[in-house]
Amino acid sequence: MKSERGQSLIEATLVLLLFFTMLLGVIDCGQVVLAHQSLLERVRSAVRQGVVRPWDGGDEVVNMVLYGQTQEPHMTTPGFLGLTRANVQVRYQPPTPERPDDETLSVAIVNFEYRFFSPWIGKALVNPRPVLVSSPMAYRAAWAQAGTHVQWH
Repeated sequence: MKSERGQSLIEATLVLLLFFTMLLGVIDCGQVVLAHQSLLERVRSAVRQGVVRPWDGGDEVVNMVLYGQTQEPHMTTPGFLGLTRANVQVRYQPPTPERPDDETLSVAIVNFEYRFFSPWIGKALVNPRPVLVSSPMAYRAAWAQAGTHVQWH
């Protein structure tokens, strides 16, 4: 009987350790999915902003990704989820006379570091794949050919 007194305590400790490990793993996976979806939505919104406005060099698009607004804040404000300008890449492909409908805008977030809640994952995971959204701007050429006057807001 004496040798079985601590058995239930040891079994409960082992089961709870496994349970909490799995629980923290699920929380970490949820954090990664939430961060990825948030970044994807932020990039999608920035691409839309860039497509509906005249091309200005990309600063408004980068600011939309980092701050959720077209203007950079007056005070030093950290970027969305810790993003920096180095994490945001904007690529604009202008139309050519041969292909006026080939105008595209691509925005990517690269080298984003996912932070984990779990204590056994000591460092951040750097995502090797970019969060990328591209959109054609072909409707501008179609409107110009149709003679429709476009007013930018």
